[in-house]
Amino acid sequence: MSTTAPSPLLSDSLRGLGLEARTLFFALNYEFTKIEPKGIFKRFKKNQGAIDIDLACVLYDENCTMTDIVWFKKLRDKAESIKHQGDSLNGKDRGEQAMYLAPLDQEQIRLYLERVPAHISHIALIANSYHSHPFSRVKKGEIHLSDDEGNRCFEVNLKQLPRDCTTLWVAHLRREVDDWHLTLQNLPLPAEDLASAAQEVAHELARVLPIPQGV
Repeated sequence: MSTTAPSPLLSDSLRGLGLEARTLFFALNYEFTKIEPKGIFKRFKKNQGAIDIDLACVLYDENCTMTDIVWFKKLRDKAESIKHQGDSLNGKDRGEQAMYLAPLDQEQIRLYLERVPAHISHIALIANSYHSHPFSRVKKGEIHLSDDEGNRCFEVNLKQLPRDCTTLWVAHLRREVDDWHLTLQNLPLPAEDLASAAQEVAHELARVLPIPQGV
């Protein structure tokens, strides 16, 4: 699948990217965007609403088997190494301090890398539009990754994603001997929800990564 990547291709160790801290923030900010239903759906008030974007971090072992997922349905992994700070349903429901261009992120997942269990080799960072509205329909918005010192590794402009993109494999963290290696993926997925996206990423990882010795 092709994508018009909003950021330059990025793949390096966290240390090489200037992220020295051991805590990362996978975060989302976007301007409240109301979606008006069209045609027959105008009759049903329940179909009216706003764009709702969700984030997830998915954990895989060395065989690319999913072992855990942190998202709005499960706010932390078993080891409490990854913690979701709470779901935003429309980009403005968490108050003025957590709106677009405000001091706080509307939705944020914190990754405490030193706590990630040793059997976890890969972490996928994924975004999904809950009601299947394309990301590009937001008025303004971005997904970014930073450390706890404020250093930003990348920003993904939602307006620059493909017009039909509703689920995005944003980035991939791969464990190395003494660090984590980050690759910015920006890969649209056909999945309609985060659980399906997690499985699609597992298949993609298994396809492109070498099989561990002894397996």
